[in-house]
Amino acid sequence: MKYKIFVSANQKELRDERFAVKEVITGNATLCGFFDVFLFEDLPAKGKSAVTTYLKNVTDSDVYVCIIANTYGDKGKDGLSATEREFRHFLKAKSKGEILAFIKGASSDDKKRDRDTQNFLKDIKASFIYKRFRNIDELKTQILNSVISFLDDKGEFSKGPFDKAIRKDLGYDAIDENAVKDFLQNRAVKLRVAVPKISVKAFLANALKILKQDNGDLHPTNAALLFFGKEPTEHISHHEIRIARFRGTDRMETIDSQEIKGHIYKMLGDVESFFKRNTRLANKIVEFKRVDIPEYPFEAIREAVINAIAHRDYNRRGAPIMVSIFDDRVEVRNPGGLLPGLNIKKLEGHHATRNESICAIFHETMDMERFGTGIGKMKKFMKEHGLPAPEFSEEGDFFAVKFYGPGDNILDLAPSIPQHRQTDLRQLGLNDRQIEALRLMVNEKRVITNELYQAINKVSRRTALRDLRGLVESGQVKAKGIGKGTKYSA
Repeated sequence: MKYKIFVSANQKELRDERFAVKEVITGNATLCGFFDVFLFEDLPAKGKSAVTTYLKNVTDSDVYVCIIANTYGDKGKDGLSATEREFRHFLKAKSKGEILAFIKGASSDDKKRDRDTQNFLKDIKASFIYKRFRNIDELKTQILNSVISFLDDKGEFSKGPFDKAIRKDLGYDAIDENAVKDFLQNRAVKLRVAVPKISVKAFLANALKILKQDNGDLHPTNAALLFFGKEPTEHISHHEIRIARFRGTDRMETIDSQEIKGHIYKMLGDVESFFKRNTRLANKIVEFKRVDIPEYPFEAIREAVINAIAHRDYNRRGAPIMVSIFDDRVEVRNPGGLLPGLNIKKLEGHHATRNESICAIFHETMDMERFGTGIGKMKKFMKEHGLPAPEFSEEGDFFAVKFYGPGDNILDLAPSIPQHRQTDLRQLGLNDRQIEALRLMVNEKRVITNELYQAINKVSRRTALRDLRGLVESGQVKAKGIGKGTKYSA
């Protein structure tokens, strides 16, 4: 059985808000299975009285959504606007029905509204819980949270852990088998095992235990959707990572931003791509090696994002994971503070989670370990990179990790850079003259010509040309121009 939602609001003043409510429901595959939404605008032209028609739909509804702004609306013969008439009719017809009231604007705006609107608001405030919103996005969030709470109260959702909840509204066709096959290949490499010779369906049901049978049909759990769903955000609207690069050290100006959605391993790949294009990669010649110096060790950031995905409170709807990149630091925040028994000052080595299924799947690819080592790994990666240990804090109902970068001293990190980021220039076949010229181009940002190369190294023009061509062919230097006017830079 579906529940019916009746949306009531001034048609002229709140047209966009009315349609936004319907969009929240129709745009969510899960909610579509539970609700039908009635808007007066959707009715075909008929000979019946408009008042009779919409009041019948009020009577037939289970949830009455009332949106109020500034204008009361045209009054009928009874002295009431359509919205207040619908409100009173629902109260009379459905004494135990659900009323969701939303007021546009702050409480300080209430005195500026129509006199009739103010009186209507008094009736609502006296007897019902209401929520305020400033814009369409806030209204959508409030609507989403309210209808999900309604379903929770009706027992439509499991009361157990979010990740283990069975999605009876969905079948096996919600699973992307290619995502599972990629996962199995990655798992085989990391665990040094063979890809299991069983079907994808059997692996999910019997090994990971994230497909459950009910009345002969297989249904995914929320964990299955998060890792392997075709469109997980359609079914879990708050499954999202918002990442942004800000100018300076506050959130006043955004340079780049992205809303990252999809299954979990795709999201991790998208976070890495965004992060690397929005942080610096410096170069330095140290003795006979060229060192690539990233601003941060991405391994530490990835660990924080995985922890955020694994430990966030998925019952906090409308609150995504946030990754913020500033000039001086990176912050990763997830909704949901520490679980009881954990101490912010003594997190290392302690493991507790709200989401056992999610953690178990991360264990399968060694992206998480079972011993609470994530905090220690973040500290280790930062220390090895020559940067301070990350800071951990609880900020309201959010858990935050802050990584402080090198600022203008990025080149000072060179001694800490691991071997895989160092290129042995002698192994590339470069001689001492070429390495010194490359040092000038990389470390001192010099532009070299054939003539200058001859003067620095006291060699002939032919030798200088041969050396410079070798630098270009090795991929260490770029040439611009032709003939004697050619310039070389790193």
